Amino acid sequence: MSQRELDVLKILWEHNEPMMATDIVNVGEGLTQSTVTAVLRKLLRAGLVEVAGVTHSDTVLSRTYITTPAARQAALEYFAEIYRQFQSVVTPEELLNAIKPNKTEG
Repeated sequence: MSQRELDVLKILWEHNEPMMATDIVNVGEGLTQSTVTAVLRKLLRAGLVEVAGVTHSDTVLSRTYITTPAARQAALEYFAEIYRQFQSVVTPEELLNAIKPNKTEG
């Protein structure tokens, strides 16, 4: 999975509602319309996103997209594979401590 694919999936997960490609471009840092369109096509073919519907965007019709349950599994597999590459260096406990949310003192 590429970084751009992860970026698009993350945006869709964070907004938790159907989004047009232009919506994704507008909230994503460094994403262009052509990049997002190409990534969405690839994610569609892989079954990681699906078309949620069609809506008006100014004077044209645009598809809206949502993630599929398969996207979550693909992301988990991606991160697990990265961990497996470093498991001789990083213990599971160190990994869990590294990803724990920081607690702010009150």
